[in-house]
Amino acid sequence: MSDTLGGLVDKLQIVNLKMWNNQELLYELRRMSFDEFKEKYFKTEDGAEKLWACLKKACDLNIQRNELIDDIDVKFVQGLELTQYDNDDKFDNLIQRKHKTY
Repeated sequence: MSDTLGGLVDKLQIVNLKMWNNQELLYELRRMSFDEFKEKYFKTEDGAEKLWACLKKACDLNIQRNELIDDIDVKFVQGLELTQYDNDDKFDNLIQRKHKTY
């Protein structure tokens, strides 16, 4: 992890923007009836593939987002250790990694 705190925040903002744009398909799904959903995405294999790609992208972006948040937490604590406190004080209890079950 050689990025600066600002660089990590920039990357997080980009991932958040990509997630925002990808959400548009999910909002479209919300407005559909089940019959419209089946007609659009499962009438042809192309529709199902488009839906799969969007859902996969949403999952991948969410994983990237969570990893960046964890990296920002680590970088922030490292900065605290270097500037305000003795190096003997450890802040491991301030870093809380997410537990994923996938």
